[in-house]
Amino acid sequence: MRILVIGASGFIGRYLVERLGAPSGPRIYCTFRSGYSGDDRNHWYRVELTDAVAVDKVFSMIRPELVIHLAAMADVAECERDKAAATAINVGATSEIAKLCRSSGARLLFVSTEYVFDGRRGFYNEDDLPNPTTHYGRTKQAAEQATAGLGDLGAVLRTSIVYGWPAPGRRNFVPALVELLQRGETWHGSAGAMRSPVYVEHLVEGIARLADEFQPGIHHVAGRDCVSMYYFALAVAAEFGLDQGLALPSEGGPGSHERLGLDCHGTMRRLGLEHHGLAAGLAAMRASPLNPNA
Repeated sequence: MRILVIGASGFIGRYLVERLGAPSGPRIYCTFRSGYSGDDRNHWYRVELTDAVAVDKVFSMIRPELVIHLAAMADVAECERDKAAATAINVGATSEIAKLCRSSGARLLFVSTEYVFDGRRGFYNEDDLPNPTTHYGRTKQAAEQATAGLGDLGAVLRTSIVYGWPAPGRRNFVPALVELLQRGETWHGSAGAMRSPVYVEHLVEGIARLADEFQPGIHHVAGRDCVSMYYFALAVAAEFGLDQGLALPSEGGPGSHERLGLDCHGTMRRLGLEHHGLAAGLAAMRASPLNPNA
């Protein structure tokens, strides 16, 4: 099978192409805008997603049977500041990719976000109706709709906050927090904002399973535990042997009462996946050979 991974040089993409790229596995083709990984086992193409001609050219060369679309403008604040760019990347490019999949008969697996929900209740399941309150969330909902328009060729996989060891020079919540606490500095985080954090390798296992056993529709792959960002920080400190007293709760600030998080039980059952909790994810991250502190 020929698989095209769009946004393969990003945090999730780097783990995914490693997971999919076994010698006896499918042929993997990857697009990047920046941050090319240098992984010469796969085929890499530099593509600007808003350049429809360039995207069409890649499709024509590769003739993918499955497209896994990871690329996005994903910083919520940045999407609010530059709504036109966010719409062009998250909606326009995804709509073009969906159109190319429809015309070629390729399946599309689009990776989306919990931000398609309004954050008032939390722990949303696959059947809950989206009601985004941010521009980022609205663009991702529109991209989901473009994917759903493919019918049996389209699948959406939503996730929550993803953590793990990034490529050198990149950041995500857990490594940044570990570095901060190691320096003896305090961290303030919301005791009210709820998420369902997922270790990147556990997320990638879900994406890979859906790539192998494609099922159209909506899927949720995130951590089993829906926790506050403050509790998340306490769990990180405990797992990495750091001072939990440096993690302090806060009640105010933007998004401080944002109750997101995903109920993934339906997807876990359909795909036969083990639903890992936060403790298992953090333990796997600490034990990873990529851990610079090991």
